Amino acid sequence: MKKILLVYLPFCTPASPPYSLTSLYSFLTANSKHSIKVLDLNLQFHQLKFPAYQKYYQTKEWDNYEFTTKEYQQITEKTYSENNKKVLHGEKPDFFSELLRQITEQKPDLLAFSVVYSSQAFYAYSFLEEINRLKEERKINVTTIIGGPAVNEKLIPLADKFLKNEVEFLQFIEGKTIDHSSLNFSFPLDFSIYNLNAYFTPHPVIPLKTSTTCYYKQCTFCTHYANVPYMEYSLEPIYQTIVKSQQKHFFLIDDMIPSQRLLALAKVLKPLNIKWACQLRPTKDFTYSLLKTLYESGLVAVIWGVESGSQRVLNLMKKGTKKEEVIQVLKDSHQAGIKNVTYIMFGFPTETKEEFLETIGLLKDNQECIDLISTSIFGLQQGAPILKNPEEYSIIQITEVERTVLDKKITYNVSSGLTKEEATLLRKRYKKTIENINKYPKTMNFFKEHLLCLN
Repeated sequence: MKKILLVYLPFCTPASPPYSLTSLYSFLTANSKHSIKVLDLNLQFHQLKFPAYQKYYQTKEWDNYEFTTKEYQQITEKTYSENNKKVLHGEKPDFFSELLRQITEQKPDLLAFSVVYSSQAFYAYSFLEEINRLKEERKINVTTIIGGPAVNEKLIPLADKFLKNEVEFLQFIEGKTIDHSSLNFSFPLDFSIYNLNAYFTPHPVIPLKTSTTCYYKQCTFCTHYANVPYMEYSLEPIYQTIVKSQQKHFFLIDDMIPSQRLLALAKVLKPLNIKWACQLRPTKDFTYSLLKTLYESGLVAVIWGVESGSQRVLNLMKKGTKKEEVIQVLKDSHQAGIKNVTYIMFGFPTETKEEFLETIGLLKDNQECIDLISTSIFGLQQGAPILKNPEEYSIIQITEVERTVLDKKITYNVSSGLTKEEATLLRKRYKKTIENINKYPKTMNFFKEHLLCLN
């Protein structure tokens, strides 16, 4: 029997336990007899570095939420940046020795790092370098494994093994090929492996995933779905996960969920008397009747991928939505009692100032049914469909800049429409207009789990 340690690394917002490691832990437990433990070092880092903020978010005395969260966001950004620079300069990041000790004292045979966000690559790089040094000095004997969507070519050579999914992981530790039909995929996730009351929320918010990836797979800016086939998880393990967790607040982290699938989920969730939130695409099938049914099952907030108020831009994004239908969905959702958060993307290639203002107009004209606006500026990412035909989007002068720990950074120019800098300046100019529409603090975009803590 092998001793396996799964580790979640700094840095990301410590608002909920990591889904990735929970899923892997639960799969391995259901399909093997090895000793498996999990360490959320991201949470432990934030507990050590920001105990006062942890206490603030747990007590829910949020009268000065906007000020406190803006302050927290600024100090964490500065902290992350400083620690990343330390790694780039060959120095150890904050609490490195203490966090490493928590790993080595477990004396694992296999040590696996989950890299879900690119911000976690720096600690992964530093840990792997140090562990390799200790192995060379024969001070420890461990096999290192790395996996996750943010693993890059800089990290892979530092680990003993790069594994793409849980089945590959199981086959590696068992040392043999395993017939998929013999595996148990119908198991509840076990969130009891964490101290759920330690996260930066007044009560635990549990992440859940109901499918493997996005079912739509057409947005030209998106890199999430890659080559993963869409598959919906069985409803029974989802039900059992919720019951087993003994919690009442859940965030469905799927990129997108079809409306009919949501109705099936609603039947399962309603008797459990829970509150939940999710991310959706505002299409016409989300009628008032359907949204009311979802609300009655516990749906309290939806993050809608609105993106733009210009139909031409939406078509170019291949968003598959119509402006008038988006407006109707927001109205129906609001009427049903659901909080509406709108994702907006400014600066999509070829977007003009007039189209930027169309989006501002959509937000202003429908502000009564919008609770929170989350804006971003378009950035070109490796793997996005838009990169296959950049000339179609007037993208020119694409440059890849080498980086020490992260993948190459992509920069570009456009031959028509707003530049990235122009879009950023326009967003800054209309900052007050956008903020005046928000019914909740804008900084709640930093802690979206807190939307589930308002009830």
